Amino acid sequence: MKVRFFTFEQYHGKKNIGSTQIRIHNLIKYWEEAELYKYGENPDVMIFQKVYMQVDYKYIKHLNCIKILDICDADWLDKQAIKQTVDNVDAVTCSSKNLVAFIKQLTDKPVVFIDDRFDFEYLPKPKKHTGKLKKLVYFGYKQNAELLKSAFAYLQRNNYELTIISNEDPYLSDGKYKFIKYDEKTIYDELQKHDACLLPADTRPVGYYKSNNKTIKANLAGLPVVKTAEDIEAIIEPDKRQSIATLCYNEAIKSADCKISIKEYKKLIKELQDAKA
Repeated sequence: MKVRFFTFEQYHGKKNIGSTQIRIHNLIKYWEEAELYKYGENPDVMIFQKVYMQVDYKYIKHLNCIKILDICDADWLDKQAIKQTVDNVDAVTCSSKNLVAFIKQLTDKPVVFIDDRFDFEYLPKPKKHTGKLKKLVYFGYKQNAELLKSAFAYLQRNNYELTIISNEDPYLSDGKYKFIKYDEKTIYDELQKHDACLLPADTRPVGYYKSNNKTIKANLAGLPVVKTAEDIEAIIEPDKRQSIATLCYNEAIKSADCKISIKEYKKLIKELQDAKA
């Protein structure tokens, strides 16, 4: 059986897109039947990752095989043709349960939650916490770093150091921070140089539908995640941080292996094949 992924990266001619790395490249590495789609292929299963019907792109409609749409963002807010695309596939996979609930309003086709998960091959040992909390880190795309603005006054007042790891410097004038360019090869090492990961609640409409993949990645590095001043103050001492970090790490190790996502995809594909038989 030939399973092919046509990705956001491929469609838009981009590289190093986080969602494609997490939801596609991590899986292909361990999924023998799966590869990136090459022009002219006739796969048995085609999975479109954040690729939607357009006025000048109707390939999804005319492709004759099992078709799955994979969604990890509220792309209808960017006026993407979500409903038209859903109408022309056999099933939809989503990276969050809130996305699943929304897409289920549009169709009676299978809509399945497949979480964002990670490649454990080069996962380091979790951080061991020592000393009082001093260094906080945020990581994510630069357009999302605006969520940090409300935290700057508190961080400066209490002399906490902040590092922002991102694709580009967000140039936030509200506060002091150190910028490091995101690199998938070094992200765990960079995270472990800090005492906790600061991920303020995303109250924007897009935030409601996002997965918690940054939280899980921080947990896999051995860091506790904080959202508020109260969260920070609760883990100033190293034993408090270690207790939370160990609990979260152990849970992430059980649930966040990308090989679990492969099993879930295989189960869905089998169900779709049986329905067509």
